Amino acid sequence: MSKHDSYVVFDTETTGMPPGARIIEIGAVKVVDNEIVDTFEVLLNPECNIPLNVIRVHGIDNAMVDDKLTASAALPAFTDWLGDLPLVGHNVRFDAAMLASELWRADLRISKNKTYCTLSAARKLLQQKSNSLSDLVTDLNLPNQISHRALADAENTFFLLQHIELECGAETCWSKMGNGAPLSGFKPNQIRLPKRFQPLRDAAMQRTSLSIDYRLANGRNYVIKVHPRLIYSLGDRALLEAVCDSSGITKTYLLDSILSIDTKQ
Repeated sequence: MSKHDSYVVFDTETTGMPPGARIIEIGAVKVVDNEIVDTFEVLLNPECNIPLNVIRVHGIDNAMVDDKLTASAALPAFTDWLGDLPLVGHNVRFDAAMLASELWRADLRISKNKTYCTLSAARKLLQQKSNSLSDLVTDLNLPNQISHRALADAENTFFLLQHIELECGAETCWSKMGNGAPLSGFKPNQIRLPKRFQPLRDAAMQRTSLSIDYRLANGRNYVIKVHPRLIYSLGDRALLEAVCDSSGITKTYLLDSILSIDTKQ
């Protein structure tokens, strides 16, 4: 079998940009011999509020996900369904980074599934004014005109892939979709932590809690017990993502604003 005989096309809807954002929906289609043979669709509780500007894009609000499983509980079903098949996405770097971040956050295995990008192929092979998925669906008159929900956009990406294969040849199409970078390569970058912050990483790895003395933007301090989950950089800022013990809500904290750490329970 060649690399494009069997694969999964997937899309995510999220609360924002990786790695700090959360997935709220995964949609995917499993393809064998150019036919969709199975689909996967799930809404996820992101453990945080969905920003209003994001709700306006995909229409998924907090009420729709309040009673859904979290990523840590729901993702094993998706990775089992996916197996070792290649992953295809439109701007796959975004969706792969979101998926890898959620798996890493939940301490789940991040597999080495190869990833391929229809956006890359469209830019190189199609002469369109816009290469956004929604515009390509309209301009190329692809079958499914629904956009901005995960399963619909996974189907749209599959139809786009078929269109490019038909127009340019399958081998040419796949050769322009990237070199198959592994999903595991999209996990958040580990950042070097000053020694005083090492307890945060230890707690994240051990799934334990600790207390931080945190300075607010208004200059006031307060002590809060948190369960660290993710430590990452965004631009020149180092950030801690942690679950607040008192509220159960996932929040983001600036490492530079953490004045002290108490590991005593």
